Amino acid sequence: MTQAPIDTIYTADEAAERLRLTNRGVIKLGKAYGHCSRRGRDYLFSEQDLLALWEVMREPAKQPKPPTVKVAPMVDWMKEHSWRFRPSISVNGREMAVLRFLSSQKVPRSCKDINRAGPRTVESFLNKGFVVERARSAQGDPMIVITDEGREQIAKVDRWIKERAKHGKSAGGWDRST
Repeated sequence: MTQAPIDTIYTADEAAERLRLTNRGVIKLGKAYGHCSRRGRDYLFSEQDLLALWEVMREPAKQPKPPTVKVAPMVDWMKEHSWRFRPSISVNGREMAVLRFLSSQKVPRSCKDINRAGPRTVESFLNKGFVVERARSAQGDPMIVITDEGREQIAKVDRWIKERAKHGKSAGGWDRST
């Protein structure tokens, strides 16, 4: 029988230099995967051991990520489900009732003429552009009329109420007028 010649034998220091690892690192890898020999306290590595350790260290091929399920853009989801949430407006339910009252009036009104509206409500509406001042009352209160911006707030709520009704839901008080 003919024996195969033994390759070059490397010490742990030489093997670490060839693999560009630390001495301790090459010994740990060699012991973990059974690619080293030991003589006393010394670890020895053949050329074949170094090749096997090199294969162990190789980065596995990256698998392409599986195609992900496309999710509808959030905008579409929000459009379809906007009826579930409060309408995106700048007034609360009480203020909406005041705007609805003003939209039904032909002449300017002061806060004294409007149920559930005080000077702060009028001031807030003036600041938001929902109403404009046409005159002053005898007491000095602004006489206001609704603007297109105020009517747009009502229209947004009406669209929302209509959507809720399609889904069998109530408007939760938003459809009440004074």
